[in-house]
Amino acid sequence: MSDLPAELAPLAYLDLARGDAGRYFTGLLDDANEIVRVGAWCAAVERQTIQPAQYPQLIELSGRYGAVRSRAFRYFENAFEHTLAAEVAGAGDSGDAEAETAAMLAELDDDAEAAEAAARRRYFASGRFDLLLDLSVAAERAAGWPGARAVAVTMVLLFPHEPIGANRLLSVLFHARQADQLDAILRLLDRNGLHPYLTTLYRGAWQLLQGDARACLAALGRLGAVRPTRPDVLDRLRSLMGTLTAEAQEKLGDYARAFAVYGERNKPRHDQDSFSLEELPRVTREAAAREVPTLPADPRSGYFVMTGFPRSGTTLLENALASHPDIETFEEIPTRDSVEKYLRGQQPPNVDPTRLYLEARERYYGEMERRRHKPGARIFIDKMPMRSVEAGFMSKLFPDKRYVFSIRHPYDVVLSCFKQDFGRNIAMEHFRTLDGAARQWFGVYGLDDARVHYLRYDDLVTAFEPSMRGTLAFLGAEWNHAVLDFADTAESRAARTPSYQKVRQGLSLGVQTQWRNYRFAFQSEATEALKKWVEFFGYDTD
Repeated sequence: MSDLPAELAPLAYLDLARGDAGRYFTGLLDDANEIVRVGAWCAAVERQTIQPAQYPQLIELSGRYGAVRSRAFRYFENAFEHTLAAEVAGAGDSGDAEAETAAMLAELDDDAEAAEAAARRRYFASGRFDLLLDLSVAAERAAGWPGARAVAVTMVLLFPHEPIGANRLLSVLFHARQADQLDAILRLLDRNGLHPYLTTLYRGAWQLLQGDARACLAALGRLGAVRPTRPDVLDRLRSLMGTLTAEAQEKLGDYARAFAVYGERNKPRHDQDSFSLEELPRVTREAAAREVPTLPADPRSGYFVMTGFPRSGTTLLENALASHPDIETFEEIPTRDSVEKYLRGQQPPNVDPTRLYLEARERYYGEMERRRHKPGARIFIDKMPMRSVEAGFMSKLFPDKRYVFSIRHPYDVVLSCFKQDFGRNIAMEHFRTLDGAARQWFGVYGLDDARVHYLRYDDLVTAFEPSMRGTLAFLGAEWNHAVLDFADTAESRAARTPSYQKVRQGLSLGVQTQWRNYRFAFQSEATEALKKWVEFFGYDTD
């Protein structure tokens, strides 16, 4: 009897993985899961464990799955079964080109479900592990972490000795805070002697989810005695190891040590691209200095921008608003990039500047329009925390644009940014140090500007309904109880930002203030400059 929860029950079959590989995959040939079934036939053909009695089924499957077809053809050719090889060759088209086309069209439409279907077709056409990994990512975008988990289970089942597949499943469960499921998988892998490095690391992660920081550090300390995993997998794990260590030290109250670990984790490796810290300020200044003519009024009054500073509560607010039936939100899409690419691609002198900037404005809205999928929505929100850096140019291109601006204690904001492991680009590079994050603090509209609705993170968490009522009134939307289900909304979406892990906890996440524990870190000239913003927003420094 398996002790695995229902969602992970198929992995009980891993208990046979230490035996004969041919028999292992033969047992999966008739599996109810189509992905597993196709992968098992591919593996059985590659291992030449197919019996003559199975040839008719193999040929029939070749007509439906290019992954099986390509392997079956080579199998029959090598066996000098030329007639059967010819039959396979004529069994049907692999569909690889159609799948590639479907993937392109899904990307153009920003259609997550179509992208998942296309990724599935691409896997069926090739049977390649990397495309199964792509499918897991696409499934997360379409159906949240449960979708990613479902595909990751098949990855581990079909490639039990591949550490990237095991890491994908363990990572999904850890970041979704599914402690019981994570524990069950770790015990299963341990029982079968699979991936000892991964199981040791994620046992530490599990201990941290349980609130036992000392046990987490003890598990991480045992990694030195475990045979390392492959170098490419180790590269994927370095950030997690640093984060777990720092968070455990933080829970133990050793904030100086935690700060040092975060700093060490944030250092770029020699094989990573480098970004100049002067590039973002330069680009921002150049954009703000553009001479934009007075433009006609923007008729799209139902389009808003949600901004603030990263880690100010924008993800929580965006998921709540996305739950409202009248509102569609767009999370960190390249609206502004499309404007910049268009303007930089034009060649004056004969271009009418008014027409040029009106067309640039249309480019901005075009990126939102092609992503619209919510029937009945009439209010549309472009959520991009770093959009505030571009306020100078945005106010020229969209002088009537209205904003929802999230506020949080500036010290907590820059500290939280420093503690995240953001993807690398010219903006996020500044958050690798506390000083760099502090220098990115930006000017804002006046607190009495009618175009801006300011919302404090503290109020959103402690007085959620009144805060949401005020925000909805600013947007022109009626109150709807659906906004209370923001945690469920976040659960069903791909985690595009680090904040999702906390948002899925609902309002139990609390105010989340940490800066006083790191008071020692706010002594530099850069962080000293933050005091004016602390005072501007009415926070204290004591």
